[in-house]
Amino acid sequence: MNRPTPAAESPVDLDEIPFQGIVEAALAGVYVVHDERFRYVNGTFAAMFGYAIAEMDGMHMRDLVTLDSGDDVMEKYRQRISGETPSIRYTTKCRHKDGHTVYLEIDGARVLFRGQPALSGMAIDITERVARQQELLRSREQLHQLAQHINTVREEQRADFARDVHDVLGGMLTSIKMDVTRIQRRAVNSDLHEILTITDDLLSLTQETIDAVRRIADEARPRSLDSLGLFAALHEMLVAFGERSGMAVSFHLDGSEPPLSSHCSTQCYRIVQEALTNVVRHADARQVRVHVRGRADGFELDMEDDGRGIAADTAKRAGLGLIGMKERAREVGGSLEVAPARTGGTLISLRVPVRPPGARP
Repeated sequence: MNRPTPAAESPVDLDEIPFQGIVEAALAGVYVVHDERFRYVNGTFAAMFGYAIAEMDGMHMRDLVTLDSGDDVMEKYRQRISGETPSIRYTTKCRHKDGHTVYLEIDGARVLFRGQPALSGMAIDITERVARQQELLRSREQLHQLAQHINTVREEQRADFARDVHDVLGGMLTSIKMDVTRIQRRAVNSDLHEILTITDDLLSLTQETIDAVRRIADEARPRSLDSLGLFAALHEMLVAFGERSGMAVSFHLDGSEPPLSSHCSTQCYRIVQEALTNVVRHADARQVRVHVRGRADGFELDMEDDGRGIAADTAKRAGLGLIGMKERAREVGGSLEVAPARTGGTLISLRVPVRPPGARP
């Protein structure tokens, strides 16, 4: 007695005109699998994998999926062929002919192929959609990490500031207090020579305190940035950096500084400051060269070191410091690129327009 055909099954005849006419023209990939091998694919399905239709005739299902997806795909095939799950939709990772990964959304059902259970379905290439989703997730994770990094840096800066105030200013003010006490004692005995010696020391210590206050204030907000402008402040910072680090530092300026907002100047200053910090921490460099080109509509800055360099793929996977620099540049309407330098070190290129739309004054 013939077994009745379940409602979920339908006979498939590859020679039917509607099959060839409609399916061949379909924008979705269409396939028929029997005994785990492809018995029919349309041109769209073959193109998803980079094969010709004839190349896929008789190809095993596992030949098209990634190793980590193979078992799952075969289990879903078994469920449909056995009738356990007549129809199913899922997403899987496949392997293109050239080796790259292709993401497909599969919608398949059990059918009859020449009187035997088979699998027929449609496939949609969602590789671009998955790539956008993954990029969005990466961006969200980077923003989360950046927020944590900013908080960490802020706390470190506060700790440094508190330490400077306590250790440097506190120590100096304590010394001043002690000297004033000594003066009071000597004044009682009218020891003028000793008093003059103490006041000389006191004046010297007072000047050191003033210098320390200026240094701490400059680290929070450089005075030269407001009084002399960005380019002069950068030159001043580079000179001080060379003296502290022992590196050979050169600064070359072409053109003049365009009119920049205070916010823009501050962000650009911090970008270069962070870049110099990265040189000290990671580059193992001996030289740093900075070239600034000022124009009426903005400026360009290239900073190059001769350190160990940065690989192109590493530059794309920017660390938190570089992400912060890029965000600062974007905030003022500019752009920042990091790439391997011709000298073998790292090249940082900053491009900033004058007062872009939406930038803070």
